[in-house]
Amino acid sequence: MYFEKIQAVSLLFSLVIFTFIFGLVQKRRVKEEYSILWFLMSIFFIYLSLDKHAIDRFGDLFGVAYKPSILMLFTTAFTFLVLIHVSIVITKLSDQNKELIQELALGNLINSSSRTEQAEILVIVPAYNEEASIAEVIADLRSLQLPLDILVVNDGSIDRTSAVARSQGVKVLDLPKNLGIGGAVQTGFKYADRLDYSVAVQFDGDGQHIAAEIPKLLATKRDNNANVVIGSRFMGWSEGYRSTFVRRFGIHLFDAVNSILIGQRVTDNTSGFRAYDSRAISFLARHYPVDYPEPEAVILLGKNGFRLAESSISMRERQGGTSSISGLRGIYYMVKVLLAIVMTAIRKPVIETD
Repeated sequence: MYFEKIQAVSLLFSLVIFTFIFGLVQKRRVKEEYSILWFLMSIFFIYLSLDKHAIDRFGDLFGVAYKPSILMLFTTAFTFLVLIHVSIVITKLSDQNKELIQELALGNLINSSSRTEQAEILVIVPAYNEEASIAEVIADLRSLQLPLDILVVNDGSIDRTSAVARSQGVKVLDLPKNLGIGGAVQTGFKYADRLDYSVAVQFDGDGQHIAAEIPKLLATKRDNNANVVIGSRFMGWSEGYRSTFVRRFGIHLFDAVNSILIGQRVTDNTSGFRAYDSRAISFLARHYPVDYPEPEAVILLGKNGFRLAESSISMRERQGGTSSISGLRGIYYMVKVLLAIVMTAIRKPVIETD
């Protein structure tokens, strides 16, 4: 009776996987060679689930006395392999979808605008539902006497973020779908790379960052010959907003992990206030992390030989909108970021080819 239950479960798994693969093939989401392989394996396991004598023969072949364990082992291994393959397929499809959205938005903007003469700096302002703060952010940036262009990357906002930004006369890149902070900032890097800006500054659209701090980042970049400068709330003493206790704890934890993984301290690696040179812009236009970009990018840049520096800065509390990282979400975020950092550290350095 127990063996029959195992057979029934294995048959169910095999049929579900067969149906799932069939659906992927119908939608042309799996290459032919892969679909044939998974179909054959599904049929094989359906056969094993239905034919008790086949299980006996495999048990004898592997010297296993308890024959049902053969079926359980094969079914588990097969399911695991299919899940790995499906995750690869989904990841690839997601990347292709992201690139398509980015290219559509970039093409529209590049065709309708150009780099301002004398502007060597591009300030990238990712914004999602920031209509309450974006005008003030733009006004703050315009108060600087620097040769810069301002690019607001509207990340699929459902409010009037795009309209408000356009009314201020800055460049606005409208993503037709929300890509998250990583996808939005990477789109800004792609724009900066294609229009050959010498420096890109990442600057939040929620009003937390202070434009008057940008010259400090640029001076630190120049004095340290750095590729990337990170604005830090925790380097020495600074006035202003320092985030919640949970987030501060996470930042210090990430700092310790950074020291172990790349041999360099970064006191505020979740900071989204950063300056990049042209080499870093070009690299991140192709390889910027999507899920937890700021802390992952620190590891990625460090592993690939970029010089990192920090500059002590102050920040405000966000001037509009709501943070997605608070309370229990903050703890969940911290755990996921740690895993992402470790995975990034495990990966081999990127080999750039022209």
